[in-house]
Amino acid sequence: MNKISNIQLFSLILVFEIGSTTLFALGIGANRNAWIVILISYFLSLSLLWCYTQIPRYYPNQNFSEILTDSLGVILAKPLLLLYGIYFFNQTTHNFYEFGVLIRITALPNTPLLVILYLFILVMIYVLHKGLEVIARSIEIFLPYFVLFLILIYFLTFLSEDFQLSNLQPILGDGFKPVLKEIPTVLAFPFGEMVVFLIFWHYINKQQLIRRTTFIAVTVSALIITTSLIIFLAILGPELTSSSEIPLLETLLSIHIAMIFTNLDSIGVFIMFIGGFYKTAIHFFAFSLALTWLFNKSNPKWVIFIFGLLLPIITQYRFSSLDDQRWKGMEGGVYNILLYSLLPLLILLIIMVKKKAKN
Repeated sequence: MNKISNIQLFSLILVFEIGSTTLFALGIGANRNAWIVILISYFLSLSLLWCYTQIPRYYPNQNFSEILTDSLGVILAKPLLLLYGIYFFNQTTHNFYEFGVLIRITALPNTPLLVILYLFILVMIYVLHKGLEVIARSIEIFLPYFVLFLILIYFLTFLSEDFQLSNLQPILGDGFKPVLKEIPTVLAFPFGEMVVFLIFWHYINKQQLIRRTTFIAVTVSALIITTSLIIFLAILGPELTSSSEIPLLETLLSIHIAMIFTNLDSIGVFIMFIGGFYKTAIHFFAFSLALTWLFNKSNPKWVIFIFGLLLPIITQYRFSSLDDQRWKGMEGGVYNILLYSLLPLLILLIIMVKKKAKN
């Protein structure tokens, strides 16, 4: 099994966390204080990250199936693998649909959505067949351009005459209640989605650096997401930001600097394309591995191929529109909380008790 470096892990986490967040105004239920929701959710997520990164310290270089089997036994390990597999597939369909609709809106408005989805799933199947190392290497190549374009957007928006920090005032004008109400949603997405990396820890070359790399990557991504949200609010205002279907595109289309820097939406499309593609790929690969381990196999290629070809049909059948997709994304609140917080914590506690008893 080919290992990936910690720099590649950093790249994977950064692109995964930013992913499709550019399609949303996270925490916008808190109005102009949405950026505060991001920061509080990030600090709360550090306890989750500690939990996720503590598990591989007890089982270095062992996959998630082996960890579950050793700590809980086969009878409990198999249902849990299935449960996580369903969760990862659910996340895959959400990200895949967003990805397809984005391409249709921005680049191929006259092309049927199913055709777009099949074009990209064929590319995804090819990449995933090569394994996680190839995914990590390709992200490592794209990451400098990804970050460079984000910095360019931030710089140009600061220069724009539409940029008004007064749109963020008054801070906490409505009190803490709207902020607290939005925290569970933002904690689940994007920070809680880091639970998917429990499937991938055994691929990392230097196991002792997993926690440090993870904390740094999530911290950088949280700063980027917060900055993006502040820019959305400063350019569009809280009302337009909350009603906008894709805030990043709306923000870029509103930038006019001396009539030279205009129509920067192509940069935004590149950022959303990279983030959406790799977030979908990582969730789908995690689902494929979970299902493969469930049947005591080691090669996930058959799952990738079969479910990859079915994915566009399932995705289009499941969602009728982008609004429908986003509404259904809010359905599994308790189910998601169970999978990204309660179960990992319970698994870690059982592991700690068993290890202590053995010692």
